[in-house]
Amino acid sequence: MEPVLDETSLVPCGTWAPGARILALSSVLASLDRLGVPRVLRSVADAADRDISQGRGFRSWCFDVGTNRDAGRLVASRLSRQPFVDGPCGLLAVAEGARVLETRVDGELVYGLGLGALEERIVAALASGARPEGASVKVKILDVTADEFVESSVPVFAYVHGTEIDREPTSVQVLVDDSLRDGKLLLERFAEVFPQLRLGSLAADAIGRLAGSEPVYRQLIRHLRALNAAASTWIAGTAFTPQGITFSPESSATLESNRFGPIRDFSTPEGFAHERWSLHTKLTGGAGARLYYRPVSTAETRVVLIGYFGPHLPCVRFPT
Repeated sequence: MEPVLDETSLVPCGTWAPGARILALSSVLASLDRLGVPRVLRSVADAADRDISQGRGFRSWCFDVGTNRDAGRLVASRLSRQPFVDGPCGLLAVAEGARVLETRVDGELVYGLGLGALEERIVAALASGARPEGASVKVKILDVTADEFVESSVPVFAYVHGTEIDREPTSVQVLVDDSLRDGKLLLERFAEVFPQLRLGSLAADAIGRLAGSEPVYRQLIRHLRALNAAASTWIAGTAFTPQGITFSPESSATLESNRFGPIRDFSTPEGFAHERWSLHTKLTGGAGARLYYRPVSTAETRVVLIGYFGPHLPCVRFPT
């Protein structure tokens, strides 16, 4: 799931200034960050030192006075992090396993694109005159394990600007969701994937117990995404209205009931005042599962608190 850098794009370019190329790459990383993609960029070991202009290395240009400061720092912070893609113990060798593979584009050995082809990874690249926008690249995979070569061709899309992701985020979201294999992993990556949400302890415990194979699991991720998206665009003073999911408040009779009201006094995420929980979304695929939430708008931030995830709770209308 970790994105990789196409090292073949780390070459001099006469039509794009180095700062502009780095700014475009930073926009790819920022767009991936917003979708919850792990905040790394796997590359070949010498990526930071490859000449992209005037004999100067990639990392050097990240800190050049002509490069946007924030963009340069973001890109530089993702470089030179092990494990690398190449090398005998690199990620491509791990993906290769017991096989003997070669991954090539136009006859040239490739590592980032090769790993993208073998593991369906997201690939980012520096813009250039030859590739001014994202494009699908055909990667040939040669399996020479057997006596005869077995050749296949896999298209890999290489992003060069964040707008390419923002226009069609669904394909990246699918990859992110597929990588969240169970509740434990979902909790580990919760802050990255859903930065606008805050979990209470009861909800966290219930989510952490999920195996990922439950029919309701994918529904849960979809509802969390809808709440996170609504919070990110919520304008103070307007109604909080998540899109694409069904939600409603509890009835006053239930909330004020001595029997049923206290059942909805779930733990509140740290730093927020306690209120009896009322708003909840209705999930399919899991015996009437519910997700109780509360939108909170302050001068500093707009977030959604999550208090409960689990089966439908008894109420005045349905007491059992």
